[in-house]
Amino acid sequence: MNDNADDMFRTLKPAGLDTMVAEAHARRREQDLAKAWDGSGSDRVVSVPTARRRMPRVLVAGLAAGAVAATAAGVIVATDGSRGTGGSRPTPSGTVRIMDARAVLLASAESAAKAPATTGAYWYTRERETSLVSPATPEEKKAFAKKFGDKKPGRRVPSFPLSASVSKTQDTWSGRNRHDRTIVGIDPKITFSTPADEAKWKSMSLRERQQWDLDTSAKPQVNNYDFSRLRLSLTQQDKTIEALAKLPSDPAALERVMRTWFKHENQEAQQHDGEPMGDDFSQYVFGEAQDLLAGPLTPGAKAALYRLLAKQPGIRYLGTAADPMGRKGAVLALGSGGDTVRQAKSGGEIRLIVDSNTGGLLAQESGDRKAPSLTMTYESMGWVNSLGARP
Repeated sequence: MNDNADDMFRTLKPAGLDTMVAEAHARRREQDLAKAWDGSGSDRVVSVPTARRRMPRVLVAGLAAGAVAATAAGVIVATDGSRGTGGSRPTPSGTVRIMDARAVLLASAESAAKAPATTGAYWYTRERETSLVSPATPEEKKAFAKKFGDKKPGRRVPSFPLSASVSKTQDTWSGRNRHDRTIVGIDPKITFSTPADEAKWKSMSLRERQQWDLDTSAKPQVNNYDFSRLRLSLTQQDKTIEALAKLPSDPAALERVMRTWFKHENQEAQQHDGEPMGDDFSQYVFGEAQDLLAGPLTPGAKAALYRLLAKQPGIRYLGTAADPMGRKGAVLALGSGGDTVRQAKSGGEIRLIVDSNTGGLLAQESGDRKAPSLTMTYESMGWVNSLGARP
């Protein structure tokens, strides 16, 4: 029963929200290759385990798609006098409000605490995911052949047919009663890296486009879920909508809760992968913040989360930026800031764009700052009282 629950939760949640965004990108990348290897377009034939570790695995090969237009993913431009993203020049002295990550996080906490408290039967989120896709690199082909080659002797290692930026929107209703709904595949768009990539796409059959999730003519799909009778794992019990809505508003109490989560996830990773997660608690908190800030936290709990983040080492403030919707926010990063594939693979950088005036999460992205490998943009969120309703 737990395995079925895991499968249902994975289909319910956007790919970028069950772990850090780049890790989800890496997992989907492996699933895409596995489906192509089988040739059926079904992910039931080749079992690809869910990645559970965070920072040590944040980026794998696949960032070679950096040639795709960066504007498709909403590129951050720092204004803190540093080199900035996208190779921007330092802002002239005297035009920037100098702040560090701790100051930004504490300011966000103050703003979040002032937000009005709301409630409802379902937590609604609308998010748009933009990911870069590209042909398999030599390193990926080698790793994939080593992992699956003996099961398909003589078969050619698959490779994504083109380079592009793919965007889709998803609506999610998560119920206190554990009855949920998603609408996936809303407004699909593809931005091609080159005219040759677009020509390749035009030459593909409908089946090929569907196999690689490149069918822009597909209609949105409505999925309804009933989790009320499923036996949940410890980590799933920790993060039901009802549990998240009851998180404490005291930073010390919230830290105790999250350390319990950390313990449970390490235990589950040990059972699943044979080893615990490779990150430390500070990395774990930053990773979980990406989900929690888009979730049904009370104003007090969200403020407590920001204050807990302010205590964690390694988080950097990169300045301000506009998200893909044009909304400006403060950019907070964890991980290496390398702009090359080699540097990104050795550490990887995850970035959050937050509105420090409201405490709201605007977007998150991972990978090269010039062309993020994955971007999640939060267009709307809030409590509603019925499935299908929007705030």
